[in-house]
Amino acid sequence: KQWYQRRVRVFPGREDRPPTLTSTKLGPWEVSSQQCHILRTTCRCTAATIKCNHCTYSDSLELPDLPEMTFDRNWLVLRHSPSGREIKLNTLDALKMVDAHNDRVKVSYANEWLETRRHSEHINNTVKPFDWTFTTAYTGSLGDGVKVRETEDTPDKEKLLRRDQILYHTEVVLFEDELADNGCSKLVVKCRVMPSFVLILLRQYLRVDKVMYRVQETRIYAVRDIRVPHLKVLP
Repeated sequence: KQWYQRRVRVFPGREDRPPTLTSTKLGPWEVSSQQCHILRTTCRCTAATIKCNHCTYSDSLELPDLPEMTFDRNWLVLRHSPSGREIKLNTLDALKMVDAHNDRVKVSYANEWLETRRHSEHINNTVKPFDWTFTTAYTGSLGDGVKVRETEDTPDKEKLLRRDQILYHTEVVLFEDELADNGCSKLVVKCRVMPSFVLILLRQYLRVDKVMYRVQETRIYAVRDIRVPHLKVLP
């Protein structure tokens, strides 16, 4: 597969830039993140048994194309240190949930374009249709031992609104694409650590010019003083 080569620009010296790692702790919880440059455009495998990220993405995804800016080494992890249980937000798992076979969204001028070419016998033959908006239902990757169940519990709104000191905050972009100048699709993770809780926001912002606007959000709320490892994944 040779997707994304047509649009990615590589700047001298940036391909070998080491990733930036940050981490912090709050009670039993540990938050760590990594940020680096976009996915390389060519294979960099160093041995037959070691696969580079370029080949990993090529082999793992059915998508014929990738977002213009795919940050393959960006991630954020929330870990419960005593038990070792964790939830991770990363780019590859998010892209695995993009529809690789159906194209459900059309640009604003699609009907006009089709009308001018209605007599063409090949007009309805789409080569490798896929969701070019990169919409994903991704809410995070659960580590071993992490279970999900429905709950009626809600975050303490008083704590969320209180102007406490922010102990740590970060923003990690997983991917971004300008949809061939027809809008924007961006998946980003934001995290802030307050004295009594950790709040993580996974947000996909999608705008198709003159067609639609959508924001999908998942919030993960972890309380500092809690005896049982407990993650709340909120709609």
